[in-house]
Amino acid sequence: MKGSIWAAAATCCMAIASVLLTSCDENSLLTSWNATVRINTAALYEKLEMTDFMVEQLAEKDYIKVTDSVLVYDQLGQLVDRQGIETTSLQTVSIDLETLPQGTYTLVAWQTASSGVDPWWWLAGADQLATARLVQSYPSTIAGQYAIGLCTTTLSIGSEAPVIDVEMEPMGSVVDISVDGLTPECDYSYASLVIWSEEPRVEGFYLNPACSGEDRWVYSDTRKESDLSFGAISPSMPARTDFTLSHGEKKRVRLYGYDKTAKARHLIISADIALNPGTHAAFYFDLDRISFQPPYTGPAAELAAWKAKRDAGYLVSDPCVDWEADYQTVRNRVESRMWWRAANDDLEQDENGWFRYYTAAKRLYEVYYFAEAGGKDLFRVFVFTSDDTVPVEVAAEHIFLQGYGFRGVLHHPQEKEVGLCYVYLSADEKTEVQIIERGAGGWEIIYMPTEPEDLAHIIPGFG
Repeated sequence: MKGSIWAAAATCCMAIASVLLTSCDENSLLTSWNATVRINTAALYEKLEMTDFMVEQLAEKDYIKVTDSVLVYDQLGQLVDRQGIETTSLQTVSIDLETLPQGTYTLVAWQTASSGVDPWWWLAGADQLATARLVQSYPSTIAGQYAIGLCTTTLSIGSEAPVIDVEMEPMGSVVDISVDGLTPECDYSYASLVIWSEEPRVEGFYLNPACSGEDRWVYSDTRKESDLSFGAISPSMPARTDFTLSHGEKKRVRLYGYDKTAKARHLIISADIALNPGTHAAFYFDLDRISFQPPYTGPAAELAAWKAKRDAGYLVSDPCVDWEADYQTVRNRVESRMWWRAANDDLEQDENGWFRYYTAAKRLYEVYYFAEAGGKDLFRVFVFTSDDTVPVEVAAEHIFLQGYGFRGVLHHPQEKEVGLCYVYLSADEKTEVQIIERGAGGWEIIYMPTEPEDLAHIIPGFG
């Protein structure tokens, strides 16, 4: 009788154990899932406005592949999964993660391109989220196709298998660099664009989403920004597209040419350019217009319109002719333009008043004159070039395109030493413009409030 009781008890315990084990297995299955990450590989290049460029790279160079990588970190910041995929077209790709227990994770994804050799970007400190970073593998120019983007998000494993859609955000900017006039006949064998800065060079970035601002970036301990140029351009390749992590609203760049005869580097021109992550900028210069046209440094999408306007006859000069403006108003207006720089430190005085020089190109200037100390009562603006190769017709066409109408030639009996002045008026006749040819070459444009005495001495339609 007792044996039967113990047998029944044992059977009951085995049944209970079986139920408990089954329950645990089912609970485990319900709280562990294989998450899927879907990546829109085209998004990075769309945001950088370089989709066509990347499509051409993938079509023409079969060794280039778009690579996407995913890291997953637990709540302690420890790496629990790492996956990756390559593709040769811009499409949405899926990456299946390892089975993960229920919980909240940090998902980090990045995208770049590979070329079948050593990667352009090196992952360091990946075991811990706090130390994970991507840095350049080489201290050299980054060609545009190796642009890199990052995405960080929260991954929650709950009651079902999650699908996470991600798009990469660019970590740097793309720059189109082109120079006209760089021909086999010119003085230079090749040219290069350099970021002119003594600041440490940015060579990578941290993956931790807690990093923001300047804490995001990895800086070199030994190299300055000026130690690295963009890729060289030459008569056989006068344009290129590069990627940079260097960033700032106003970065000074210098274009250097390498003289064939002297076999030395010469400074051609310098300018400021905005390099903000996620933007596509352009640097363009025409060696044949060096004296009166500055480089273009702005959005790449606006370069064609700028060239068309230039070819129509516009100079870069667009002076402030608000005759009620004070010095600060003029300064804000002039210095908001990307290529203008002050040629003197502050207001200076001569026999005509207080003035400030600005320069746009090698030999193109704007000078603002104020009647009172402190920069009050703007009364003259001079725009001039000393380059005798720039015909006066350039100035005349520019004034016409600005909306000024030709009235005639000024002949003032009391000022015989002054040559012929071509006179124009604004539509409201409040601003008078004179164009004067210089005997030694070059010309100047003078903007001023309309003076009735000048109008009295105009010879209409002459010249």
